[in-house]
Amino acid sequence: MSAADAISRGHDPGLVVARRKRTHNVRRIKATWPYTVQEIAELFHIHKNAVLRWLKDGLQANKDQRPFLIRGEELIRFLNARQTGKGCRCSPTEFYCFKCRAAREAYLGIVDISIESPTRLRIKSLCEECSTPINKIQNARDLPKIQNRFHVQQLTGEHIMDRTQASLNSDLGM
Repeated sequence: MSAADAISRGHDPGLVVARRKRTHNVRRIKATWPYTVQEIAELFHIHKNAVLRWLKDGLQANKDQRPFLIRGEELIRFLNARQTGKGCRCSPTEFYCFKCRAAREAYLGIVDISIESPTRLRIKSLCEECSTPINKIQNARDLPKIQNRFHVQQLTGEHIMDRTQASLNSDLGM
């Protein structure tokens, strides 16, 4: 529910809780058992209306009688399809843009690289479509490949273990 919906319904917009996307442990489901809507709700600690929404979204059930019965193997199939469909694979030259919700190229192929540890790099850029900051983590041994794929504008960062001098940041007034 958005803040505008909350106000129109007479609710305090400060109390609006964003809906979380969840992944459910399908190993808790017994494939040969029939489940009711209420049993599934109790199994995953969710509201029964969420399970009824799954029925509208394609979860198959025996609706000949009440309560509806849902086979365990069908529930496993439905949840696996729903949970694995969320991932997005990015090619080596792509980043995942959270605003676009898709894999996107770096703007003009320009990136900044910051070294976070001896084995880890963070590659930062802007989304080609919406100019949102995007980034991803790569292994430090891939640095030559990264420099071949992108135009590296800035290479920053030095891990504390690789420094020759101690850090001067101190709370002591010396």
